Amino acid sequence: MNESGTIGAIIESLEKLRDPYQIRIIIVDDGSTDGTIETVRESSKKHGNLTLIERDRKLGLGTAIRAGLQVALDLEPIPDFIVTMDADRSHDPNELSKLVEACKKDAMVVGSRYVKGGEIHGWGLYRKTMSQGANLIARALTGISIKDCSSGFRCYGSDLMGGLLPGLQSIGYDVQIEILIKAARQGFKITEKPIIFRNRASGESKLRYGDMLNFIKRVFTLFRETSE
Repeated sequence: MNESGTIGAIIESLEKLRDPYQIRIIIVDDGSTDGTIETVRESSKKHGNLTLIERDRKLGLGTAIRAGLQVALDLEPIPDFIVTMDADRSHDPNELSKLVEACKKDAMVVGSRYVKGGEIHGWGLYRKTMSQGANLIARALTGISIKDCSSGFRCYGSDLMGGLLPGLQSIGYDVQIEILIKAARQGFKITEKPIIFRNRASGESKLRYGDMLNFIKRVFTLFRETSE
């Protein structure tokens, strides 16, 4: 993950939301070497609501999300809502409440860069074009009306995710489109709320252009599977 410069601030921002929310924080780390794990461990001494999933190497965003979701669903009591977000400050914890408040246990809310009020800061024209093109292809092939199919800032109702998680197979970034397609296919309600996305100010982005290409390939694969 390598988020030592941001993870501490993210945790503290989330902790401020504990009133009125009862928050549990689950952090999935794929072999960080920059001190991220040590920062999380120090935070866990201060706050008793942190769970750290340590994996010894990078195993793919899809497997990380699936691992975190499973831990969340195994909590007692099961949370009503599960939010996924990045820890590099691309996703603002202060926008979490709008996603949760718009969600229901059998629905999901996507934090969207492409609806009215949504913004992207720090991306060049090429990256914006790639992202918008991938989302256009996803909507055209799947019939999903969501404008930001690739957003990772999402709130899932526990009933929805409990039904979807056992069937998820994506290893990488394409997990975002797989969840959307399977949720729509099973009749779950999906809505969007605008967010401001900020490109990370330091470190290496987790999203590579190859990830976006794999996302598009996965859209075609899922389209063929549902068309047969």
